[in-house]
Amino acid sequence: MNRAHVSFVSLLAGAAFAFAVPALAADVVGEAKQNVEKLGAEKTAWSGPESSPKIEKGKHIAYVSANEQNDAEREWGKAIVEAAEKAGWKVTVIDGRGSPISWLAGMNQAISLKVDGIITSADARSLADPIKQANAQGIPVVGIHSAGTPGPQPDLGLFTNIQQDPKAIGQAQADWVIANSGGKARVVITTSGEYAIAMVKATAVKDRLAACTGCEVLEFSNTPLAEAAQRQPQLVASWVQKYGMPLYITAIADYTLDYQVPSLKAGGADPSKVILIGSDGTKSAYGRIRAGNQYQAVTVAEPNAYVGYQAVDEMNRALHKEKPSGTVPLPYLVTAKNVDAQGGEKNTYIPDNDFANRYLKLWGVE
Repeated sequence: MNRAHVSFVSLLAGAAFAFAVPALAADVVGEAKQNVEKLGAEKTAWSGPESSPKIEKGKHIAYVSANEQNDAEREWGKAIVEAAEKAGWKVTVIDGRGSPISWLAGMNQAISLKVDGIITSADARSLADPIKQANAQGIPVVGIHSAGTPGPQPDLGLFTNIQQDPKAIGQAQADWVIANSGGKARVVITTSGEYAIAMVKATAVKDRLAACTGCEVLEFSNTPLAEAAQRQPQLVASWVQKYGMPLYITAIADYTLDYQVPSLKAGGADPSKVILIGSDGTKSAYGRIRAGNQYQAVTVAEPNAYVGYQAVDEMNRALHKEKPSGTVPLPYLVTAKNVDAQGGEKNTYIPDNDFANRYLKLWGVE
């Protein structure tokens, strides 16, 4: 996991206005810097569940991936397979290939296999009919990035939806931009409207930047994620030409930056003046941040393996007809300062909280 010019208007007059604006701007920048420090700190504390039903062996579940070409989608699936196999379950992985049409085919395939449960990272709005069909057959569906917010989604037919709070992710991106620019950023916000989570992220960026009186949102760009390879190279070149530099560009997924960076290089854009802010924490994002001259300066990373284990835990709860755990993974801001911490040496975010063993113990798996 998609159009605004931000301005500050006040009806206050005279000296009160003159003093209020700088004070507000300073407060926002200071607050943003504090938030950035907290977001980049190590995540060692356990924030997951303290109990879970014992897992029953012999279950067969399906993972319908939205797009196996995406690092995050693929890593979630690997972790699901790893956790499920340790618990004695069988997992069938189905690639949705980044297309709503393929998502539907994948869900229908999973249902035809008569699996005990389905985990999917595709957008649930596009899968209303097969999710309804699965529920009618007693097959619970757990989402990963399948809705705009984390937690139970009864209206969408999801037992629960696993993800970091996308609003918190968007706010984290905006805070970094505000802090890095000293409250003077010129920003293009990008999103992808076929994913509810993407719109929540991007809108949160816009809303947070609205509090920064010296910041300006130049454009709110909504283009399909599945068309990133075709559209992002031309789009990023057009933004540099139209708006000039310095320029900040936020993304709802590091995946889109994979296609922006080559275009920026080919156009000779200065990496210190066109700054990309990503989300997800892909291997390519870690590489760009570590290199320091590849345009991308930051990403809000997701703990992919942790998410996979949580998905199996939530499915186990659904099969036991218990409530979801309520667990929401915390955002982690990856910069050049901490790029090698918390799993960064492996180009991924792995919280130092022993999550795999904690879940296995909760499930009664030796």
